[in-house]
Amino acid sequence: MLLACITSAYAESVQSDAAQADVIQADTTKAETIALVSHKPSKAVQRLAEKTAQLSGFNIEPVVLGSSVQWPSYSAVVLAGNGVVERWNQPNIPAVAVFVSQTVVQQAGERLQSAIYLEPPLKRQIELARQVLGPDKSLGILASRNAGNIAGKTASGDSEAKAESDALTQTYFIEDYPDLNRALADLLTSNVALVGAYDPALFSSANIKNILITAYRRNKPLIGPSGSYIKAGALASTYSDLGDVAQRLSEILLQGLGKNDENKADEAKADAGKPDETSAKSWPVADYNPYFNVRYNKQVGRSLNLVLPDIDTVTNHLRQQEVQP
Repeated sequence: MLLACITSAYAESVQSDAAQADVIQADTTKAETIALVSHKPSKAVQRLAEKTAQLSGFNIEPVVLGSSVQWPSYSAVVLAGNGVVERWNQPNIPAVAVFVSQTVVQQAGERLQSAIYLEPPLKRQIELARQVLGPDKSLGILASRNAGNIAGKTASGDSEAKAESDALTQTYFIEDYPDLNRALADLLTSNVALVGAYDPALFSSANIKNILITAYRRNKPLIGPSGSYIKAGALASTYSDLGDVAQRLSEILLQGLGKNDENKADEAKADAGKPDETSAKSWPVADYNPYFNVRYNKQVGRSLNLVLPDIDTVTNHLRQQEVQP
């Protein structure tokens, strides 16, 4: 039954659930206009614009790339999607990217002032696996050296994947094997679960069916590599929905445009009688979204005879782990 479910559903993507974000009263002093640029109109882009406007106080205007637009009229732009970032050619306006992979952000370089990575951090996914399966279980990470969080770092042994390796966690690089099946056989023989390091090429629609069927034939679950693989047959993953993206995007825009602490900065200037250097504009570096939730595939859990822990407890634990110094 499980293999049949995987076969029929593996190529589907999970659409993020819209989170209920707290509505913050718009501050007219922040009412600058930001363009939210996408390759075509969509309900998701419209909802993101609305949520970000509510949270930030900015006017967020959806714009289709390629339309006739006076870009200098905007205080900044938000580029939605890998394709939009790759085609962006307006260097004189601050640009922030969302719904983009770390690889694309790295390739964009100085064309972006900031970005929110689409994928969850590998460290978060590993901790999720330990919470779901137990802290003493061996985990195998399936990864490619071409992935954004690994490329260019493996020679020094400083990749995120290797940094997470320990006695109970081992990384299996696909490049070290003649084919995917050999890598899976090695990983699944030595570990109780497979943790996917985000890489759309490795975990493509052509590969994910084979990965899932091979794993579940051995009663081994897949964790991750992102929330979009839950419907296909992954057991669990962390993910950031539209509300999470809007929350982080609002923070980035407020800080980058120097609006987040305007009142405090004005008070400091009055008290000191001189400009407050801390109020200068500073765009946050591109990074993973710190706001996230956890999703289970309960059918897979039942098929593997797993008792899944309370999802709220697991989510709160992961969040607390990331705020600790």
